[in-house]
Amino acid sequence: MLSSPQSQKLTWIGIILFTLAASCFLTFRYFPFEPDVANSPIVWRAFLSEGFSVFRDWLPTPDNWYFTVYPINFIFFTLLSSDGRFALTLSTVFFVFLTPLIIAAINNNANRSNTFILAPLLIVCLPAYCYISGFIAHPFSHYSTQFFGVLVLAISFFNLHKQSIVRVVLYSFISILSAVSDPWFAATFFLPLLLVHFYFSWNKTISKKATVIFLIAFIFTMIHAVPRWLHIPVQRFTLDPVEQWLINAEWTVHILGRGLNLFFVDNSITYVASLIIWVALFLHAVVICWQQSEKARFIALFAFLSIAAIITSFIIGYDMPYEGSARFFVNAYCFVMMVVVLRLSFKRDMFIGCVLVLFLSSSGYSYYQHTSPFADNEKQTQAYIDFLDKNDLKFGYGDFWKLSNNVNWMAEGHIHITPVLWKDNYQIMSDSSRGQTLRSWLSDAFIAQSPERQFVSIPAIATADKNSEANQRLAAIRQQLGDPDEVQTYADMTFYIYHHRITFQ
Repeated sequence: MLSSPQSQKLTWIGIILFTLAASCFLTFRYFPFEPDVANSPIVWRAFLSEGFSVFRDWLPTPDNWYFTVYPINFIFFTLLSSDGRFALTLSTVFFVFLTPLIIAAINNNANRSNTFILAPLLIVCLPAYCYISGFIAHPFSHYSTQFFGVLVLAISFFNLHKQSIVRVVLYSFISILSAVSDPWFAATFFLPLLLVHFYFSWNKTISKKATVIFLIAFIFTMIHAVPRWLHIPVQRFTLDPVEQWLINAEWTVHILGRGLNLFFVDNSITYVASLIIWVALFLHAVVICWQQSEKARFIALFAFLSIAAIITSFIIGYDMPYEGSARFFVNAYCFVMMVVVLRLSFKRDMFIGCVLVLFLSSSGYSYYQHTSPFADNEKQTQAYIDFLDKNDLKFGYGDFWKLSNNVNWMAEGHIHITPVLWKDNYQIMSDSSRGQTLRSWLSDAFIAQSPERQFVSIPAIATADKNSEANQRLAAIRQQLGDPDEVQTYADMTFYIYHHRITFQ
């Protein structure tokens, strides 16, 4: 059903306001506060003092976020003159807010109907599970990358009949940078869109020149040219043993079923039943869209390939499945909704409408069931800072997962803890920096400027058993650094305090 321009304008205003409100509410509600979150604020502060050389100093993980999340974070830090929790959460809202609206714009262009409003409604109102375990509300997650994937999809889609080579170069360039920033992009967006280009070049809709350009960009990405040039860690895909495939397949059913749960309660039966219904609806929608128009075929083919790619990659190539693996499937949740809503725009269907209402109701109930993020260590971090201040502990070494970087972030410079790697014998590995730290933190020049009073926080408390792992950890540090001048305990950590700068042996 076609709608008037005035009606479309009012509809867009309404859905934009709703999406903004919902994305703010849900992102602030489920935004986690844990060690990984301190990532870009620490880099930002170093960037302000060191400039671009900080990226040679910072040791990133393979999903480094350099060309995707960091620029957006840095813009918000600049605009708000703050790199605190509020600024970082607002930066995350940016991705959560805009991604469903871009999808809505694509659907609306494929078939003008007011049903397009359902796409952002369904996507922004994904269940709490997707925001928590799917890391939608996490500032460093694949959902942030998904924004760039959807942006690339949109540029390619709107270029379908214009055939602008400038646009092809633009979305090829964005794809390269996105894949460098997060290797997940290559399987979920780059490869599927390349296959779509092959198909539409075959039927002469997309020019061969455009496909060749995009293919070259893909090859450039797969040989890791940019990461090698920038000395960024490379993540290589490896096949798991066949026995692991079955385990991963079971997790895939669990994760997709739980993220698309229709039945309010959390158990394996509702997950499987929900997934069966959604798979049937999605495949039905793909077939209907394929029959309707070239634009609808473009969307349906890409969505099918993107979902198939991440499911296949996860099953045959991931070795540590758990609830947090839902973060890999955020494209599946979104593109299922996108295609089902597009199908509904061609012909109303009571059953599909009932499923969508049921899904929104179940999602709404999940917000009542789950009211907090998977981790919120802000108060714990502040208490840790208070302990350090009370004991005049301003410089030391500790475990990454024991909030070391959170202290660095929240203490705003007056306390520093260098997260370290631990050897198999529990001693500190002084010749290798841990990921998500500055290499210079272990340099002689940095240590020379540190205060004389220093500490090592060891994630262990002495026990009565001499051979316990905790006692082995404590003994290993004594052997490496010598007997401490003071010993303190806090939470589940032992602090060896030295009245001199620590030197590693």
